[in-house]
Formats: sequence, C-alpha cells, structure tokens
Amino acid sequence: MPTDEIIIRLFCIVDDRLAAVKKHPLAKLYPSEVVTIGLLFALKGRTYRAFYRWLQANYGPLFPRLPEQSRLYRVLVNAHAYTDQFLADPTILGIIDSFGIELLHPRREGRSTTPLGKKGISNHRWIVGIKLAWLINQRGEVVEWSWLPANVSDQEFREVVAWQAGHTIALGDRGFRVRADEDDGVPIKICGRGDWNCRFLIETTFRLLERVFQIKKLTHRTARGMDMRLGFVAACFNALLQLTNGRLSFLDFVI
Repeated sequence: MPTDEIIIRLFCIVDDRLAAVKKHPLAKLYPSEVVTIGLLFALKGRTYRAFYRWLQANYGPLFPRLPEQSRLYRVLVNAHAYTDQFLADPTILGIIDSFGIELLHPRREGRSTTPLGKKGISNHRWIVGIKLAWLINQRGEVVEWSWLPANVSDQEFREVVAWQAGHTIALGDRGFRVRADEDDGVPIKICGRGDWNCRFLIETTFRLLERVFQIKKLTHRTARGMDMRLGFVAACFNALLQLTNGRLSFLDFVI
C-alpha cells in the first residue's frame, strides 16, 4: 500500500476519535495531525531525527505547517495523552506478558548517572533497558500497558490488570504469580507451560512489535520520551488492527 494512502487512512481514524478536541489558537497543527504524525513515528520505527528528515523530505506537503524538529518533538510528547483514547475495551479473558526493550549495550552500563534502563533478564537473556507489559483482549487489541526498568520482576506489572479489575481475567505466565499469603486479589490466572495455548496470541503481537515497529532497541533517554513512543505504538497497533479488520498481518503497512 502506498505510504500516502497509509497516512490518509490513519488520519481518518484519528480524526474520528479526536473530533471533539479543539485546536489551540497558537498551535500550527491540529490535534489530529499531531497524533497522525505520532502514529507514523511509531510505525516507521527509527530514531526521531531520521524520522523527521524522512517526513519533511517526502511528505511535507501533507503537513504544510510542520514545526521544526525540536518543536515537533515537544508537541508529540505533550500529545501522547491522546493515545489513551485508542486503547481497546477489555474482554472477559485477556492476556498479559512483558517484552524486553534494549536501551544500551551492556558494556556502556554505568556511564550515565541517571540511566533510564537497568540490567535485567528478558527472554532468558541479559539486557540493559526496560520491560514493556501489555494487556490485550481476545481480539489482540491493547487494553492497558506500562513499562518499568528491566531489573524488576513481572509481579510489578500486576497493577496493569488491577486497573481493569471487574472487567477481565488475565492469563499470565508464572512470572506474575505471588505467594498465597501475599495475594492482592488481582484477577490473573497463572498458566503453566502447555496450558491455555491461546496465550500465544500475545507472542504474535510482540513479534509484530519487533518486526514492524522495530522497538526491540530504542534510543530514548527520558521517561517522557519513552511514554510518548510506547503510547503511540499501542495506539498505532490498535489502529492497524482496525484497518485490517482484526487480522494480525501488517505487511501492507510497512513504511
């Protein structure tokens, strides 16, 4: 599918969701334009500077009032709160799991006094970065998400399900289990190996995060920048599911 058609179709979805959001009198871009650019940034899957050069050189006419590079980044960071409107409704059964994102090569650990990521284990290997937790519904849509440094256990992500308590029961692996005397009442069903194989649906979504959105390795160094990037990734994922009528096949939307 041509990239300009992808941009137009994403803009139509965004404009429908943000129809009630008004443009600030001093803003150059409408909220729908800003969020569409954010979705493109998530879908392009490169560093922000490379993305901005690509957008300005190839699709500048679609955004004639595009701000300069640093200004646009600040606008995207401030607009990431709109991505919550693209999160899906929970279903009776959901699935939760975590995905490791590398921020640094292990040899560079300790060079920063305030690192965003930490050293931890993800998928049986050491990384220096963060963990992204996704709660998806039975259709594969993102319901809630959160991220923490990679040195924390998956138990710390139980609050992601707690936010939807009463609406869903999440299937999780043994990393989310707690001791019986520490049960916090969060509706997570712990599944052993070979149980509830429908949980592999979230592995499919994580593969798309790695292959299409290319977030296995990121370069963000601030929490606000990370929130912005991951928020737009979740929103873009749900928007593409809407465009594909629920099929987890985004090959036509690779840009």
